[in-house]
Amino acid sequence: MFGFLKKPAARQTPSLRREQLQPRIKHVHFIDALRQAGVPQEQWPCTTPLCGELLVTYAFDLADGFVMATPAMLREAGVIGDELAELGRANLRRAMPQPQFFAKDGCGLAHTGGELEATLLLLDEVWQRMQPNFAGAILATVPRRDRILLCDGANPAATAALARQTGEFFDEQDDAHRLSTQLMRRNGDGWSLFNAH
Repeated sequence: MFGFLKKPAARQTPSLRREQLQPRIKHVHFIDALRQAGVPQEQWPCTTPLCGELLVTYAFDLADGFVMATPAMLREAGVIGDELAELGRANLRRAMPQPQFFAKDGCGLAHTGGELEATLLLLDEVWQRMQPNFAGAILATVPRRDRILLCDGANPAATAALARQTGEFFDEQDDAHRLSTQLMRRNGDGWSLFNAH
């Protein structure tokens, strides 16, 4: 009857498993926000640089949402630091639906569902399969976590359209899902900043 007088139940922390770990793409301002909020550094998620102002963070995909993976959580799940990136990519491959690509004004737009299209940047095999279809290097942008755009770097008109569309998607909404307007060039098995000038 008087439930508010009862001792609160201990919070149940779900069991964390290696196969739940997945990468996420964040802007470097994510770390600044944690710092400004006073979050102790040991509670920050593990991150690795991706390209320019983008980071890869890691999270556990639980039934009721994602929980950012701190070093303590990774230890609990039995994840060793040097296997973090490959384990995250392997789990992402299993969970990611086959991307569908659509053309828009000389650019490609990928759709996977789940609002995590930006993580496609991490799947080398996607870009290796696509490269033979491009005369030049693959250029890509991730203006939001659910938007990844690409074009052929050998096509100046497509590159200009890519920059324009990226800005439009980036400006759709100023929220936590906004990432970057930077253009990136695919180089072998990674990404580097691309300057269109």
